[in-house]
Amino acid sequence: MCVRICGSKNDAKAFLQKLKLTACPHCHCVGNLNRHGTLQGYQRGIHTHKTARATRVFCSNRNQNNGCGRTFSVWIAGQIKRLSINANELWKFLDLVDKGASKRQAFAKLNCDLSTSAPYRIWKRFREAQPTIRTALSMVLASPQVNQPQPNIGNAPSGTWAHLRKAFKASLANPITHDNPIAAFQIKFQTFLL
Repeated sequence: MCVRICGSKNDAKAFLQKLKLTACPHCHCVGNLNRHGTLQGYQRGIHTHKTARATRVFCSNRNQNNGCGRTFSVWIAGQIKRLSINANELWKFLDLVDKGASKRQAFAKLNCDLSTSAPYRIWKRFREAQPTIRTALSMVLASPQVNQPQPNIGNAPSGTWAHLRKAFKASLANPITHDNPIAAFQIKFQTFLL
């Protein structure tokens, strides 16, 4: 999966305006990239119709172009693929669970109208992403020692959470990343946390 994750809407707009000067991430040819529609999905609270969540980009191999014919998508760091809550809400949910709240209680604080099984599905995705997240984080910072694991979440997720918080602690005061280490992670590694 090839994506481009931008820090803000303005960054995404600037990137999309320079497509003809940008090399394709697949074939590295310059001058063949074109907008190719949007990726649609449901935003939190808007379940009556789909909204644009990302922009598709196509490397043209038509006519005289020597592109590869493949596509990639341009996302904003505050969005998470296949998840209707945004990075700030995910950060709040995971932070509350790390502080000892149950998954259901933490999700209730988001005032989310998703199903009652949603927090457990999100938590499962976070648990299953542990090896990928920790491997990426180890490139930025050595793993911090976790003094005492929380009884309801276990050592691995708590350690990952501490590692993420420490690796991107500067983002907590940075308005570009929306005060969110999840968005900072996604910008740094150009991949989704979950």
